[in-house]
Amino acid sequence: MTNDEWRVTGKNVTRHTPLVTYIFIFGLGYGCAMKNMYDLIVIGGGPAGMMAAGRAAERGKKVILLEKKDRLGKKLLMCATGRCNVTNTAPMHLFIKAYGKGGNFLRMALEMFDNDKLRSFLLSHDVETVVENKGRVFPKSQKADSILAALETYMRDFQVEIQTNTHVLRLKSENNHVRGAETNHGNIFGHNVLIATGGLSYPATGSTGDGYKLAASVGHSICPTYPAIIAFESEETWVKSLQGTPIKNVNISAYQLNKKIAEHFGEALFTHFGISGPAILDMSKRLVECLPNGFIQIHIDFKPNCSTEELDRILLNQIKRQGGKVVKSCLTVFVPEKLAPVLLSLCNIEPHKKASQITTPERRKILKQLKGLRLTLLRHRPVEEAIVTAGGVNLDEVDAKTMESKLLKGLYFAGETLDIDGPTGGFNLQAAFSTGYLAGNSVD
Repeated sequence: MTNDEWRVTGKNVTRHTPLVTYIFIFGLGYGCAMKNMYDLIVIGGGPAGMMAAGRAAERGKKVILLEKKDRLGKKLLMCATGRCNVTNTAPMHLFIKAYGKGGNFLRMALEMFDNDKLRSFLLSHDVETVVENKGRVFPKSQKADSILAALETYMRDFQVEIQTNTHVLRLKSENNHVRGAETNHGNIFGHNVLIATGGLSYPATGSTGDGYKLAASVGHSICPTYPAIIAFESEETWVKSLQGTPIKNVNISAYQLNKKIAEHFGEALFTHFGISGPAILDMSKRLVECLPNGFIQIHIDFKPNCSTEELDRILLNQIKRQGGKVVKSCLTVFVPEKLAPVLLSLCNIEPHKKASQITTPERRKILKQLKGLRLTLLRHRPVEEAIVTAGGVNLDEVDAKTMESKLLKGLYFAGETLDIDGPTGGFNLQAAFSTGYLAGNSVD
């Protein structure tokens, strides 16, 4: 562009153009910008973003939601293998406790939009929910797409504008107030911006850490990120033969440098690389935090409600009743069938040996494995496979009463972008819905 011309709304205006023409053209441009000014720009089409967009629009705000993928809720559809564990029936004090250091920060959001209100919201959109083991709440349809449909209907009913395939490149601000966002399709102006882009897990769904970069670009500090709910790789290669084998009602203790660092009762799952499953996932944050200090050994007690002596009596009874059968058949009352020969191999006992031929020292070896099968954890799986990412936007820099940034007026946060994470069982989705609702309820 030369000194003799300026480009205004796509047309050339020479320096000889009368002043009244400039006023008209720039006034027209300003009027168009104001016409396209949004009360809230939501970045991210996950549960937090959709809830926030719907709530703000319900309050009469002009809202646009930007999603960089070709459709909304891709990660939501993967939740609980497509069944979507939306929340938990736990009382408020257990919710607060579940999030650890983030619990008190979440109190206001949870009180404003708790588990009962979430279920009522879903029911108002024709989504019935059911309660399963440990208070986990699922849609009665057992399909995550019913949850997504409810959120989409909520936004549609209140005229939220949705723009997919839109990648936010940077935030725009002026005089310490957010003014909009620059995208791959151009600038979008707004009085408020909500970052709800998720964490780092399952990047194919759009969760690639964009929110952390956007927050950092305007001065926010980001707490180190790492997988909070993740599976582990083991040193033992025999796990490959047990891939897909679940073990239920077991007690798992984790040790490092001969010190117990975690313990959990529940269900686990052997994988081709090591171990996963609900009990492991619920312990995983603690294990990930400890792994830099060295390998971790877990002990699996298959019969935690039985003492070694009681278990010995049961095993002896099995051997007497089935003395003519191979010994591995005696163990299926304690462990899955596929695990029996592995356990015997660890005891250096031939799986096809007759039960009646088992010696007292061999029986003691079996008992030792039943009360404490050992597995050495070398590393966690990649963060891209994590169900939830720990770390994120520093909570000290966000107003817990509104979800607004303390550093930049009009900037809000919700969901996994924040330094908040909870255990499995519906706690993380509830946090997303609650923080999204509070943010949408707070924007001016």
